[in-house]
Amino acid sequence: MIRNFLRPALWATGMLLTVAGASAAIPEGYYSSLEGLKKSDLKKAAKNAVKKHTAISYGNSTWDAFESTDTRTVNGRLAWWDMYSPNVVYVSQGHPGMNIEHSVPNSWWGGTKNDAYKDLFHLNPSDTDANSWKSNYPLGIVVKVHTTSKGVTYDNGVTKVGTPASGACGGSKWCYEPADEYKGDFARTYFYMFTVYDDIAWQSGSSDRNYMFDGSAWPSLRPWAYEMLLEWAANDPVDQKERDRNEAIYKVQHNRNPYIDIPELAEYVWGSKTDQAFHLDGNTDPDPTPGPDPTPGPDPQPVPDPEPVPDGIWSRVKNVSELAPATHYILVATEAEVAMDYTLNKTYMDVTGNVSIEGDLISALPHGTAILTLESAGAGRWYIHVHDTDGNSLGYLDSTKAKTVTLSSSPSTSVEMEVSAAETTITYSNTVGKLLYNASAPRFTTYTSNQQPVQLFRLNGSTAVECIPAVPALGEDDAMYDLCGRRVDTANPAPGIYVRAGRKIIIR
Repeated sequence: MIRNFLRPALWATGMLLTVAGASAAIPEGYYSSLEGLKKSDLKKAAKNAVKKHTAISYGNSTWDAFESTDTRTVNGRLAWWDMYSPNVVYVSQGHPGMNIEHSVPNSWWGGTKNDAYKDLFHLNPSDTDANSWKSNYPLGIVVKVHTTSKGVTYDNGVTKVGTPASGACGGSKWCYEPADEYKGDFARTYFYMFTVYDDIAWQSGSSDRNYMFDGSAWPSLRPWAYEMLLEWAANDPVDQKERDRNEAIYKVQHNRNPYIDIPELAEYVWGSKTDQAFHLDGNTDPDPTPGPDPTPGPDPQPVPDPEPVPDGIWSRVKNVSELAPATHYILVATEAEVAMDYTLNKTYMDVTGNVSIEGDLISALPHGTAILTLESAGAGRWYIHVHDTDGNSLGYLDSTKAKTVTLSSSPSTSVEMEVSAAETTITYSNTVGKLLYNASAPRFTTYTSNQQPVQLFRLNGSTAVECIPAVPALGEDDAMYDLCGRRVDTANPAPGIYVRAGRKIIIR
């Protein structure tokens, strides 16, 4: 499964190339064309900056190159640096039992011996058995090591081959997982390959490549794939091995991997910074300094502050009749007792701290809880409008594909809602799925199956109270709460205002 994480900052303002560990080998202006660009334009510029290179022949020339790109010293002797197995094979022995491995399987483009086939950035010396076992499976997290009919499993301590979690890896039955120390290396390799070679003749009928690659110029990688690779890149930052290899390949091919030179670049192409313009010095777009206005216009009308969400008790929605515009709601995974945050993290909504559910009521919200309102989309469907607790609009919660939600400035995708005692079913479409909670990687987004259900709670926003004459009007089984959400004894409550069955009452 894709794990939740906080990505470490990999650069500081004005220190981008230094923090990335780049050296004087980078030609002046090599990445200048990336300045000020975003998303697809940034990816295209990165491609144009590095795609021109000297392709060497595959085979003996590759092994010759490996002597400078993929070796290390073991017991005082030069050995091949195999990122697929713990085996030690010394260079002086040749390369018995080893292959030249394509980390991005060449079968994904039909095995054509093009520049991608020969590109050193994704070629590595590999143990033959590990190469054979990993086959052309996509990268992923193995939750069960593959077992053959003869009971043979494959986990050599560096490479694992097996099955991913249900619904992970784009639906692939098998995947292979590298060691943690190499996950960032492979992530940056895939970023490079799907930047430079996004337009080669990928096999449209190959389900293997379709698991990770969507066939487009951008984003090229499918959301689950770039989410996972971004996490791997953050958890295993660029180290000296990668920097040295980048320099060694540059001396042979005369091009570089920009995701090694500029580790944070991937966040601007696929990650949390896709809406920000990229700058080589690490700065964000500065506010322009306005000059004097020779013809000032009238004073602008003040914009009223948004109306804050009122305090109150939130009661569980138990019937579709409780769904209405101009009502405030929160989304809660009641099994885990967590609420949906109003923060969008790439393709999912983050999770707040735990909520305290007393019966059918919630009296206090964790910081950051998303406040939802509904707007009718007609035909029994709704648009979900997201606000913070100060009443600021953050956009509409839209989804056009599974495992991906977005916040858009205007409504575009609507939901159908059904309510039962245990679940509020919020469905975008049959192919997109339902808005659910993933407990393994804490987040709210759309899934087609196998996640925890959610429920809506609505704010009892009416200031009206129901006056009742005396305690006997309350039955012994009536749960009743004070305005702080504490359950009170119905047998002898003090005079005051209480909440019962979602209604405010006053006992004199």
